[in-house]
Amino acid sequence: MGKKIFVVLFLGFSICITGIFYWYKTPNPSNIQLVDYYLQEGTNFSKLAYDLEKLHVIRYPKLLVDYARVMQLTGNLKVGTYRFEKDVTPENVISKLVRGDILTIKVTIPEGLNIYQVAEKLTQDFPKVPVKRWLELINSKELIQFLSLNYPIQNLEGFLFPETYVFDPNLPPKQILKGILAEFKKNVTPDMYDRARKLGFSPLEYITLASIVEKETAASSERERVAGVYFNRLKIKMKLQADPTVIYGMWSRYKGNITKKDLLTPTPYNTYTNYGLPPGPIASPGLASLKATLNPISNDLYFVAKGDGTHVFSKNLNDHNKAVKNYVLFLKESKRKEKN
Repeated sequence: MGKKIFVVLFLGFSICITGIFYWYKTPNPSNIQLVDYYLQEGTNFSKLAYDLEKLHVIRYPKLLVDYARVMQLTGNLKVGTYRFEKDVTPENVISKLVRGDILTIKVTIPEGLNIYQVAEKLTQDFPKVPVKRWLELINSKELIQFLSLNYPIQNLEGFLFPETYVFDPNLPPKQILKGILAEFKKNVTPDMYDRARKLGFSPLEYITLASIVEKETAASSERERVAGVYFNRLKIKMKLQADPTVIYGMWSRYKGNITKKDLLTPTPYNTYTNYGLPPGPIASPGLASLKATLNPISNDLYFVAKGDGTHVFSKNLNDHNKAVKNYVLFLKESKRKEKN
């Protein structure tokens, strides 16, 4: 009798083990589509398993929980989006969770974008979040305080650090912006602010001037010289007359060109009508422009485009006017060639 019981128990155990093994290695036939599951901070393994059952990723969630407990796999799950194909097995699910194999996307913020352009770029990368929401956060007191600048600023203009980031596609927008601000804080050091103060700039003024340098030239060899021109103008209380600041001040109506009327129309950012720096940055300066602004080396007061992406620098107005005439001739010649 005891032997029969043993045989029955053994067979039952074998069938049970075989069933579990089959379940572990077999996809859920009800799972007919790809599923993205966002694992939030604080989610325990049991909730995760039952969520995956509701999404038809697995069957028998309690088995998944029990197996994970036995194998001591239920702790330290990586927050993020897990992608499960339609033929995924419980074994695949466990493997993904253990590896922390979350879905990521690359997000690049180029140098020189303003907050409106950054908001549009982020909406392209995260279509579920509208531009309006990004701008609300960019102007929020919470994120301004997160920047820890200890200096009054109105929004995050100039502080959305240009870089290529790797984010979870379902990360909350506030966390995305915090990641971008953390990169700014990592790159713009207290030592850089100290050097700016020695030049006579507050933290906000430093970032503001760096943003103008960023917008004025893309040539790395010119950045320190452009910074020098504006530094010299500020010292002698000469108007900066920086076209990019005019554009920023009329951004909502800017169509790609500025006119003489635009240059003469006052806005808080128009450095043709106002002396000194504008009230804040006009774009996100890259690290090269941030460094160049701390090393203004030019004795010049003027510069004008040559037409090849670089500029002619001049120490006096007479030389500058000659350079302007040459640029006008270059533009006329370029238009003539286009017509022919």
